[in-house]
Amino acid sequence: MALETPEAMANESSNHSVSEQTANDYFKEGEKRFHLKDYQGAIDCYSKAIEINPNNAIAYNNRGNVKDELGDYQSAMNDYNKAIDINSLDASFYINRGVVKRHSNNIEGAIDDYTKAIELDPQHATAYYNRGIAKVNLSDNKGAIFDYTKALTVNPRHAKSYYNRAISKNNINDIKGAISDYTKAIEAMPVFASAYYNRGNLMERLGRRQAAVTDHEKALVIKPQLLTAMNERGENKNLVENKIVNDLNNEEDRSQLDAFNYYSQGNAEQKRGNNQSAIDCYTKAIEVNPHYAEAYNYRGLANYNLCDYQAALDDYNKAIEINSIYEDAYIGCGLAKSALSDYQGAIGAYERVLVINPKNVAAYRNRGIAKELEGNLEGACSDWRQASSLGDEDAAEWVKAQCF
Repeated sequence: MALETPEAMANESSNHSVSEQTANDYFKEGEKRFHLKDYQGAIDCYSKAIEINPNNAIAYNNRGNVKDELGDYQSAMNDYNKAIDINSLDASFYINRGVVKRHSNNIEGAIDDYTKAIELDPQHATAYYNRGIAKVNLSDNKGAIFDYTKALTVNPRHAKSYYNRAISKNNINDIKGAISDYTKAIEAMPVFASAYYNRGNLMERLGRRQAAVTDHEKALVIKPQLLTAMNERGENKNLVENKIVNDLNNEEDRSQLDAFNYYSQGNAEQKRGNNQSAIDCYTKAIEVNPHYAEAYNYRGLANYNLCDYQAALDDYNKAIEINSIYEDAYIGCGLAKSALSDYQGAIGAYERVLVINPKNVAAYRNRGIAKELEGNLEGACSDWRQASSLGDEDAAEWVKAQCF
């Protein structure tokens, strides 16, 4: 659960007495202990802050958050009620009370609280998101889709709203819509294992076996514990696996969004021909998300463009380590190895691509080039003929010019 900031608590009162400063100290310590998962210590600190300032609504709210984590729902409810008694205009208090009502199986009550939060703040994305989850609990998938869509109108990069909307679309047999939303969830959060896994299940239902295998393998790379679920072949319908309570922009989401933004900046710089700037952006993305295979792959391309072939090869290998079926990374690996005169290594990389995708034109084309550089023109011609049959015009010209 996201906690209100100490600054927000301090703004509730203009009293700068020594006791009020002590209340702030307890509040800060409570927040620290909560993030360290020392829940009882957090409760003790918030309780001391409340003793000093009994009208501190945010301290009641945050103590309620901790009690909710501990499963003490009635006591958490009492704290949220007290926070609302003190300040009935803060939407987040209603959202959090809605969460504890949902945890107590009072779904209608939860929806009422989320609706009240929306009335107070029509741009509060979490209220729509959580109301969507509650509606799914009542099998109202169309109503849930409406709420997830509203949440995405406010926060278009929120991966979990796409993910949950995909589940609701699947529940009403909108398979293509569900696949589209899982894809958007992955674009917003590239390490969203459950989104890959669920999309793979739908690809399998559509008969797209290779796409299903690709998604399932990607999910396992990110989250190996999904293996049990995959063996059971059950559809993942856990809407609250990544719970959000009162702030869509929590630390996990911010880090994912930061990584994606750096990655996007890198792509933009690379399109402008600014390869070094692109490398800097991809490096920042990787620092935020060390499992960002796409960032390694495109940093490899930028290094290749700068003729730093060893650095390019290192990046491509890292991308492959993260995603063992990443075709583009194998292609890049082959190009880098050819540039380093390791033609056999390049051929091996292209052969790996063709195991994954037997119709990859670039793999045939480039393997032919590597064979030509190695002195095997017959083998090169064979590959170029295959590339030509798949539509590669350059390979067709090479066959005419060099192959007899």
